[in-house]
Amino acid sequence: MSLIHNQFQHFLIAQQADGRPVELIRSADEIAFLAFDTKIKRLVELHVLKRGQAMDAVGRRSALDRIEQAQSLRGLSFMRVLEHGEENGVVYYSANLNDGESVEDYVSRRGAVPAVTVFCLMHHFVEDLVAAKRCDRLLSLMRVGTPLVTTHEDAFLQLRIVDYGLSGNEAINDDTRTRRVVAECGQLLFVLLTGQPYEGQNPDKYPALTCLPTNLRMLLRTALVDPDNVSPVLEKLMDDIREAYASLVPSIQVRTSKKHLILNEALHPKSHVQSLLLSGVDVAELLKSRYEIASGEDFVRYPFAIPAVHLADRAPVTVHLLPPSRIADKSQYETVPLQMWRFNRESHPNILRSLSLWETPDWTFLTEEREGGFPLSRLLAERGVLNPTEVSVVLRQVCAALDQAQECGVTRVDIHPSNLVFKVGREGTPTGREYDRLMQKRLDAWPPFLLKVRTHSTMRALYEPLLVEPSVSGEDQESFRAQKDFRNRSFVALAVYLLTGERQVGSVPEFGEAVPDTLAAFLKEMLLAGRYEGTTPVPADFLSQFESHMVAPSSEGRGFAAIRAMGDTPVEELESAGSVSDFDEDWAKVEPAAPSYLKARTAPLGLGVKPMPKEKPMDRGSLGMILWGIGASALAVIAFLTFFGGGSPNQGVSTTTSVPSPVVNPNQTKDGSGGSPAVRTKTPEEIKKAIVPTQVELQRLKQTQDTVQSAVGPSSGIGGAPVATARQ
Repeated sequence: MSLIHNQFQHFLIAQQADGRPVELIRSADEIAFLAFDTKIKRLVELHVLKRGQAMDAVGRRSALDRIEQAQSLRGLSFMRVLEHGEENGVVYYSANLNDGESVEDYVSRRGAVPAVTVFCLMHHFVEDLVAAKRCDRLLSLMRVGTPLVTTHEDAFLQLRIVDYGLSGNEAINDDTRTRRVVAECGQLLFVLLTGQPYEGQNPDKYPALTCLPTNLRMLLRTALVDPDNVSPVLEKLMDDIREAYASLVPSIQVRTSKKHLILNEALHPKSHVQSLLLSGVDVAELLKSRYEIASGEDFVRYPFAIPAVHLADRAPVTVHLLPPSRIADKSQYETVPLQMWRFNRESHPNILRSLSLWETPDWTFLTEEREGGFPLSRLLAERGVLNPTEVSVVLRQVCAALDQAQECGVTRVDIHPSNLVFKVGREGTPTGREYDRLMQKRLDAWPPFLLKVRTHSTMRALYEPLLVEPSVSGEDQESFRAQKDFRNRSFVALAVYLLTGERQVGSVPEFGEAVPDTLAAFLKEMLLAGRYEGTTPVPADFLSQFESHMVAPSSEGRGFAAIRAMGDTPVEELESAGSVSDFDEDWAKVEPAAPSYLKARTAPLGLGVKPMPKEKPMDRGSLGMILWGIGASALAVIAFLTFFGGGSPNQGVSTTTSVPSPVVNPNQTKDGSGGSPAVRTKTPEEIKKAIVPTQVELQRLKQTQDTVQSAVGPSSGIGGAPVATARQ
């Protein structure tokens, strides 16, 4: 590998103050330079395998194949490979710039990390490793035990692998590959939980390890003491880490693990790139003559964006740190558009304006107006993806911002989500619980907000990869046609980015269930057409087609499309899904009941499924008739028992009840005390005397019946039947 005037092909190698190339510590087998890619106008990492030595044909072919696998990796735990190639037997590749510090430097500076934070970090880390098992050749030599401690959206702590081991020879035994990966993950757990590197210590001497759940403790001890016999199953390690995390937090917080990764002063890793840009000088010392750095809980000092107050007029500003000319040549990118002076706050509300630019040979600062808000990329970090309606809301404001920029003569605008800033309400930045509730709401349910677009450069914009690659036509990228086509293709790529949550370059996007099939097919067609110049529609036309495909009637069951299609149905034709009304009597004619053979079948109610017909409730008149009938029957029974309750079976019905004579116990003594209650069988004469009334009783009964007949009438029976007399 030969560097001519600190340039290798289309990469400009960054220089230190003494003229030496800026090297990044990534791998012992590679040389990593900080460079500027003149094709995509971005700061990148240039990795050279074997430290610039030529490789044989077999090793070169193996390295290039694994680099191609690395380009297909998805996940925050991996650095993104952008481009690769070879020159004179030397293999190289470029990756996005990663800022942070090594895990050893991180724990030696701040000590052990809290256990809850460690388990959250490692769970996301191992989860990405499980997803990368499809790239088995790449995973075989990946150095997972020495990741970089970095941040995600300057808000969440993150571990990232920056050494893929591409200079080494591939392993043959698959079992050995995964055992090594699991063993290195165990060593990484030891470093984070104890705050010191593993050098053969006894893990049972550390309380942070002995209090772990049994499964994870045994797996960790085996990975440290006997790594050759550790379980090669990554899924088991992930489950054990999840179990350890669930044992430390309430069950309701298990699903919200990101809350434990929010950065604070104690968790924030040190920025290595900032120290390179400033040559070790404190940023507060550089700004103290002009600006006062804002402090407090509401202000966070990011490595390249510092909230401050101008000392002259006390105006709130944001000071952006930009690379000096020795890091990135100013002729390669436009720091501030020449037409910036045309932007007006009232006429161009969707443009975030810059205020001043301060340049020296050693550093460069840019200031912009500071308004409360947060970038769109932060919303994506919280939510993952947006649904089509939310994407439509965002695209409308981005389209308005592009029109406002074009009105002022600015044709090239980078609309990466990190350059799009939300200003919600009057204050702009909700805090605390208001912010948490806002992140859980849909965008169309938010308070009034503005989405502002940066047209100037920032350090974040200089190392974030572009949404789209330059077109394959080979035309000059600075021409008017090329910039117009770049704007159109970036608008399409932004829509796909918001729906999938990741940058789509060289891969087929995978949409979620909320995206209709017709919309997904349309976006894939637009991405394919965007590879060639002049085939992508302008943002306004694309937005119109995007919204028409959102509610296409041909979309089958892709969640959101089916719900949105209901908006075309009149309200009076919408059917109930099981609700009960208090006005059943006022309804129209009830539909006939289903056949008997269908009544036993039940099915869940859904869209387009009619509920089972309900029978009309009984009115008050029917209930009154039933109660009246019950009362009349009760009175009839009482009257019957009163008048005809006690005659013998041969007498018919009598109004009185005869009482039989008592039976005397022959064993009873004169004083009334009886002997043993002996059982004696009654004679027929005694039974007849006890049942058949005497003549005196018959006469009394006859007199009583005559008295009743004289008082009631000749026909005193119920229903006109005469009352039966006593037995003749």
